[in-house]
Amino acid sequence: MDHPNPWAARAAAARAAIADPARITTVGTAGAGGEPRFELFHAASSLCSQKVRTVLAEKRLPYRSSEMAILGHMGPDDLVMAEHYDPAYVRMRLAAGRALGRAFVSGYSGRTAVETEGFDPCVVPLLIDHQAGRAVVDSRAICIYLDAVSPHPVQLLPEAPAERAAVLHQVGIVDRVPNGALLYGFHPDADDRPAALKEAMSTVYELKILALKRLVAAHAGDAELVAAYRAKIAKERGGLQVRRDAAFQRAARQHVQAVLGQLEQDLVTEPFSQLDRGGFTLADALWGVNLVRMRYLGMAPLWAALPRVGAYADALVHRPSLCREAVQASLQSMPPSDHMQSIAGC
Repeated sequence: MDHPNPWAARAAAARAAIADPARITTVGTAGAGGEPRFELFHAASSLCSQKVRTVLAEKRLPYRSSEMAILGHMGPDDLVMAEHYDPAYVRMRLAAGRALGRAFVSGYSGRTAVETEGFDPCVVPLLIDHQAGRAVVDSRAICIYLDAVSPHPVQLLPEAPAERAAVLHQVGIVDRVPNGALLYGFHPDADDRPAALKEAMSTVYELKILALKRLVAAHAGDAELVAAYRAKIAKERGGLQVRRDAAFQRAARQHVQAVLGQLEQDLVTEPFSQLDRGGFTLADALWGVNLVRMRYLGMAPLWAALPRVGAYADALVHRPSLCREAVQASLQSMPPSDHMQSIAGC
């Protein structure tokens, strides 16, 4: 006897927060039943969403794409809130997040790794496996889950223990890159982000905090929801405090430089990539997304003296999944970046 899907009603309620129905689509062929097994709540510009969509593309898995607008803005009359702050979506994320056993995020580091930073109840992506009646949060966990439930046509985590460990090691490294600091922060020495992006980032934290404060007031009777919003406020206030902090921004950039330097060595000594053998691993997928984002932000000079990283970055963008879900998605959903011209056609 089939059991009802416990996530169907939650997903429908969260979907209702998406203002434009055109952003609710089916990617791929759903099959005889007409409904895909998977549903992804995500955003085109979200780095973590790009990682998950790259895996879905590699697996050729059809899914319902529930694309959310994740940056609020001042409309002609009032603040237009980010859709992933909507109570129905946050409640669904809270329900799914209980399986992680992690406390809420309580501050700001510029990183988004759940394992080190805590659980953020107000972000994307979130994957629902409607067939299994399960929801998964945290992009790293989603990617690993998808590889486990659908090993064909490509298996992204090798079976061989040494290779699998090497891939997961790189996955962990990428997961801890301070991408938030790179995107939102104003570096005092080398801020080469697109001008339109810098303009948007100059008020982004203030608008986030304003929206979250309003949501706290509007849902004062829901203790769990209020706790989630307050945790998010604490994180965004932390980001606001270091947005123009020279020492913080330099430290974030130095961390990235060190990670890329290590990648230059690991590309020779660690068996985590299969590009040279015509294959592809989860490490390749996640590094590919991250290197595209760094390039978009004007950070490709960081690997100018790292020939292996440069060759790796160039090879990865020619992978169809990364071309579509990282390069093209960034070009279509984010302010134009001159730094992307060389790879715009993938």
